Amino acid sequence: DASLLLEILKTEWREVSQGEWVDAEEAIAGILSSAFPSSIEGVSPAEARELVEKAPPILQIKQIFASPKVWREMTAFEALHLRFDGVALLAETLIQRYGKQGELIVYDLLREERLKAGGGKTGSVAEFLSDFIAAPKEANLFTAGIESQVVKVSEHEVVLHIKECAWARYFRERHPQVGYLMACSTDEVAYRAFNENLRMQRTSTLMEGGQVCDFRIYTPNNAPGLQ
Repeated sequence: DASLLLEILKTEWREVSQGEWVDAEEAIAGILSSAFPSSIEGVSPAEARELVEKAPPILQIKQIFASPKVWREMTAFEALHLRFDGVALLAETLIQRYGKQGELIVYDLLREERLKAGGGKTGSVAEFLSDFIAAPKEANLFTAGIESQVVKVSEHEVVLHIKECAWARYFRERHPQVGYLMACSTDEVAYRAFNENLRMQRTSTLMEGGQVCDFRIYTPNNAPGLQ
């Protein structure tokens, strides 16, 4: 069902000046050289690229736009669809074919990507907790459509309830089977990569049908130095 994707791609896109553009060919070459330094299980780097370019949304983008140097403002739901629909389809297929092993493959890939996205940035517990409850300066894919309530704040603990979340709305509507896996499962991994003393407790998520996502971010009582 490509109707939503085609609707997004055919609406009010404008050209981007060269100064604002990230070179797509350079980015693709970097990804391929990292993931496919040589043939893997009979698939060459060139064949890998061909497979990717036949997958949504890459195929539709190449068919519609002579150049990908375009932009437009969009809703969080639309942005999530562009970013995750193709990946979610792949995740669903892996789980369908390989069961728990497929799920673990997806989790490992998501975990690696989440850690790379953090850029190796680390800091203090206090810095993380302050950033965690701070209102975003501008909306982006990770903050748009989020409605939250700070329930408790102390030097070593924050309790935050997420009451609305565009990610939950998107995945529950389009990809309910893999929503928690793709959007929620690697949260604590990323937090502990930032600071090894951080811990997360969560008993309910919107993604799984709960009324709120009840985040409790804290440090163990015996954490050394709490730095």
